Amino acid sequence: MNILFCDCSHPKSYDFDTLSQQATGGTESSLLRLSALFAAQGHQVSVFQQARQRARQQNKVHFIGAAHLDSLKEVAVIVVLRKDRQLKSWQQRFPKARTFLWLHTYKKWEFVFKRLFKHNRRASIIGNSNTHAKHLNQQLHNNVFARLLTTLGVPKLNVNYGYNPVPKPMVSKPVKRNCNKLIFLSAPNKGLAEVLNHFKHVKAAMPDMQLHIANPGYRDQTDIQQPGVHILGALPQTELWQHVAESLCVFYPQTSFAETFGLIYAEANGLGTPVLAHDIGAAREVLHPENPLIDCHNSQLVIKTLQQWQEKLPPVKYRDIFANQSIYRQWSELLTLKI
Repeated sequence: MNILFCDCSHPKSYDFDTLSQQATGGTESSLLRLSALFAAQGHQVSVFQQARQRARQQNKVHFIGAAHLDSLKEVAVIVVLRKDRQLKSWQQRFPKARTFLWLHTYKKWEFVFKRLFKHNRRASIIGNSNTHAKHLNQQLHNNVFARLLTTLGVPKLNVNYGYNPVPKPMVSKPVKRNCNKLIFLSAPNKGLAEVLNHFKHVKAAMPDMQLHIANPGYRDQTDIQQPGVHILGALPQTELWQHVAESLCVFYPQTSFAETFGLIYAEANGLGTPVLAHDIGAAREVLHPENPLIDCHNSQLVIKTLQQWQEKLPPVKYRDIFANQSIYRQWSELLTLKI
């Protein structure tokens, strides 16, 4: 079956070389892995990127830009990343295709008005997790404005969720865990200021602690002058995984940014590394059941948890619900494909 993934928002083209050699955002890496998964199962898969100038093929996936659209054969399934306004043009180009809007962020109250547009009603919405899908349903169907639209006869939108593929992380060198090493590996806008404030208290109570900060590459890293803080910058995935495997934990005690999925949760646990985090967003859904969540408003509890983990780490491990076989089955049902 011909499947088309559409990224009309990322400012740069990317492919599997990017994934293996450069820091890559979670949304983009998930799109690449999902496209490769479908291609490996015999589907004809194309990835459209607005920033792409040259077409190429990798891992049986065709990467195309605007100049190559005429080469596309009839498409059965179109998955549009983020931009609901793009649905209309793709539906006009391929009127027989089933269309899906794949969202990766939480939405404000005005998202409810997306129900007014015909191109959205022709599509199904896919969130990153059950937590995310519940939020989208709440914004679309279960608030004051949503109930008013329903009363006026405005149709509801179909909302489901599909997990991101998370391959079992592998490291290239033997792992020696450093009980004084912490790592933060999210974009700076994901609560970094709060994390740094917590680390200041940690450093005062546990002087040997060191915090290493990595960056997925799509946000500029600010210069940080704070004792015990080391900037790793943007790292390729394998290097990043090595750091995670060697760390006591992923240090993520922030209470302001809710992950719709949180690749860092799944990847860290897959390396046997716990995540010190607040119960926010999809954290509880994605993290291993043995990975506790704590109240990250409480700096003393953060310190106490680190001290306990230095003595004994939670027995976290890779979760098979994020493995290729499970993801392919889940997404095939979402896209109504034959397995």
